[in-house]
Amino acid sequence: MNVGQRKGKIVTSLIEEVKPQVMIELGSYVGYSAILFGDALRRVGGKKYYTLEKSPEYAAVANMLLDLAGLRDFVKVLVGSSDVLLHKLCTTGEIITIELMFLDHFKPAYTTDLKLCEQLGMVAAGTVLAADNMIMPGNPVYLDYVRSSVETKRSKAKTSPSGYEIFSQNIMSWYVDKDAKPAFDAVGNPNLIYESRLVESFEPSGEPVC
Repeated sequence: MNVGQRKGKIVTSLIEEVKPQVMIELGSYVGYSAILFGDALRRVGGKKYYTLEKSPEYAAVANMLLDLAGLRDFVKVLVGSSDVLLHKLCTTGEIITIELMFLDHFKPAYTTDLKLCEQLGMVAAGTVLAADNMIMPGNPVYLDYVRSSVETKRSKAKTSPSGYEIFSQNIMSWYVDKDAKPAFDAVGNPNLIYESRLVESFEPSGEPVC
């Protein structure tokens, strides 16, 4: 949920490198990452930062903090299911192609949301994805998907379910909406090939640093 200073630097460095005009975040929580990354995006000349949050309560807190940070006009908080909101952003023409997207929401939705974006044509050459919590708690479904060959993905697209059922009940119990299912039956675009690297960092502990 909380990105923290060390992991935050990894993403702000990506923002400085990619220099996207628009950035998307899946999972706002209370807005720490939206403030950190939104500020970084504005500094490199970006135009808009979208952060998608399922919880109206968390979104309300994020908006208050963004207001205090002077980013309310630059960062747009959208409330609802990530897949429904991504679909709307695309079909209304608000976002055509994803330049940089940070995934830090409902872990089983990482892969289904990516497949939806692929199917909508939002993923193109140059699209950069930064996914949090790949080591702890881990997301084997997502890692397997972005690292699989075209042939493997084509084969799995015919038979594989959403992937939600692969996650342990222990992981699913972390989420209030643990019984959620994707709104769209997206198979993605198995012809896309990703370059993938795993970056190890530290989870924020919440303890003060002397």
